[in-house]
Amino acid sequence: MDTSSWTQLLIAAFPRLASEGFEIVGEPTTQYNCIAYAAGYASDWWWPDGINYWPPWATPTERTESLIEVFDGLGYEQCDDSHAETGYQKVALYEEEGEMKHAAVQMSDGAWRSKMGQGPLIEHRSPESLSGGIYGDATVYMRRAVNENLAQGT
Repeated sequence: MDTSSWTQLLIAAFPRLASEGFEIVGEPTTQYNCIAYAAGYASDWWWPDGINYWPPWATPTERTESLIEVFDGLGYEQCDDSHAETGYQKVALYEEEGEMKHAAVQMSDGAWRSKMGQGPLIEHRSPESLSGGIYGDATVYMRRAVNENLAQGT
């Protein structure tokens, strides 16, 4: 599928992207997903299905609480909102009826990035850009102090 086709598909699935704007910044791949990317890993697909990788410190369920455990184990703590804070990297966790659906990560310039399933990596203005679509809503925000030695461009 070419970039134009992905753009149309993403706008259909996430109507707010059309008005708020987004950019495709990475090629479609099945190598990694949104959770892995938000966690700083682009080498594994993270999902608690017994087939793919799931961090050993997190309960292997599809409940949002399990996703919170993943990021707790990576040094994140819950915070109030998605606003950029100097010295911190943030993630937004999406859910629908208590089931985890997606994770996005804030870049150093305040923009957000999301790996869209098996599709491309996109950059979007805010976590709300994806709200109301197939990923439910961003309901949990977490942050961790930035460690320059671990920075991976996020």
